[in-house]
Amino acid sequence: MIVIGAFAVVVLWSHGMLAAAQTGDTLAAARSVKIYTEDFAPFNYMTDAGLTGAGTDVVREMATRLGHDGKFEVLPWKRALQIVDNEPGTAVFSMVRTSEREDEYKWVGPIIVTRGWLYKMADSNLEIRDLSDARKVAAIGVQAGGAAERVLREQGFKNLAALYTPGNALQLLASNRIDLWEASDLVLEHQRRKFGIDRSEVEPVIGLGIYELYLAFSPQTPDFIVDQWQMVLDDLRSDGTFAEIGRKYGVSMLYEGAEVPSGEEFNLMTR
Repeated sequence: MIVIGAFAVVVLWSHGMLAAAQTGDTLAAARSVKIYTEDFAPFNYMTDAGLTGAGTDVVREMATRLGHDGKFEVLPWKRALQIVDNEPGTAVFSMVRTSEREDEYKWVGPIIVTRGWLYKMADSNLEIRDLSDARKVAAIGVQAGGAAERVLREQGFKNLAALYTPGNALQLLASNRIDLWEASDLVLEHQRRKFGIDRSEVEPVIGLGIYELYLAFSPQTPDFIVDQWQMVLDDLRSDGTFAEIGRKYGVSMLYEGAEVPSGEEFNLMTR
């Protein structure tokens, strides 16, 4: 009975959206989407002033231009995914688009473009030219249970320091408790500002590739709704707003930048 009821909700919702499309009111349908996110600095996170972050700013500007109310519910990541996996007319950010997830969602983005690096302190005596050099250091800081730990272990790294409080990783690097730190430029900039460390004090030594994060819609959401959100994002890109948001957070949000070591390309983002 519960399954039948859930199916009926999906059918009624879809019929309502199709009716809106047939009457030309696609904007009304796009404005009705319920949007979820998580508390995950610096992409989207809570402060005393409310929800902020690079992903939040981009999606909020998109919502404003569509006439959406801009109200995003902050939930644990798994709970947000449960909703979007099962309820039409819902979306979640900021999510990495992977081949495994490709057919599970409908995608708008990227809403964040950031680059992954191995960082060291600029005054370190370490000579890091490639990943073979990185394998020889005492400790590389990675988020415990995160993709970096998993993928680097698969690459044969034996010197990983799993960090259970990755929000203070830059402090560990600065105090020589780790030799290298895997992070995106957006994460570095957030922690650099948080701990008052000058940008010149930290040096990127190996580029790990470009990370792209998206606004992911439930698979039942009609394409015409997804298309409305993508068109608005395209407008943000063309008029410079997207790049301006990136500058606010200290990153370019553009594609040119980090080089991936030849033959060792991998994406470490998992959200």
